[in-house]
Amino acid sequence: MKRMKGIITGLALVIGYISCAQKAEDNKPSEKAQQSYQKHSPTRHHQTALEVLDASEKWIEAFNKGNVEACVKGYDANATMSAIPFGVKKGTKEISEFWTPFIASGATNLIYTNVSVEVVNETTAFLSANWSMNVGKGVIYQEKWEKKKGQWLLTYDNFQVLEQYKTPKENKTNPVASHIVLENIIKASIAWTNSFNSGKGTVCGQGYSKNATMNAMPFASINGQEGIEGFWEKLIADGAKNLTYHNPTFKALTNNSGILSSMWSMNIGEGKIYQEKWENVEGKWMLTYDEFEVLRQY
Repeated sequence: MKRMKGIITGLALVIGYISCAQKAEDNKPSEKAQQSYQKHSPTRHHQTALEVLDASEKWIEAFNKGNVEACVKGYDANATMSAIPFGVKKGTKEISEFWTPFIASGATNLIYTNVSVEVVNETTAFLSANWSMNVGKGVIYQEKWEKKKGQWLLTYDNFQVLEQYKTPKENKTNPVASHIVLENIIKASIAWTNSFNSGKGTVCGQGYSKNATMNAMPFASINGQEGIEGFWEKLIADGAKNLTYHNPTFKALTNNSGILSSMWSMNIGEGKIYQEKWENVEGKWMLTYDEFEVLRQY
């Protein structure tokens, strides 16, 4: 209890400091800061990541079914593909001439692992991953996905073959297991953000595991769900709202874990999330580590 009182007292001082800073700004209307990253809704960039993951899954499915036409249609007409060590292909004609004989030769069983998606804006995102198939494995340095006329297309594709197998190898791993991990994390993050913006501090606290750690720089370092819940309840009670994520990156680590980093803002300030570690704890995706910093107070 003494520890909890100390946390709450510290939070009161923090909120008081922020409130004072806001009042000082209010006395200078011409210099009053406006909340950043409001050109989109709080979780619009989460939705963008989900859309890109869906487009990527459909491309992988088409490849594994031998549907060359669908794979080629996944590229923009003026796309560039750098397939190391095979060279650079420009436009869908050259890209088709690469994939058609490659798939016809028996290449299949394409699997993505350690997928990472960085959202640039509502119409652009970068995807990277490790890949394997029955004939070899390698790395995807960058897939640039852009939304054009309502359709997500590859406009740039840079990957490398690191090993070619002498004989085909079968891998029964789910080709998009890494995508699914990210989808679960993104949906859990959306739910957490919506809870915050609805004033549900208790629900936010329950989104952390029992032994979670939260470093809220420069104000607090808290271990345990109870203390973290108290932090969010106090912050929300004192008027914090409109939490918005901007330019997030989602990265799958294992089949049961992944991390999120992002810029953020709310009505009282803005900063950076260095790492939210999400883990599947007994069937529920929860935060086990959270480190963020307030870079500017309004």
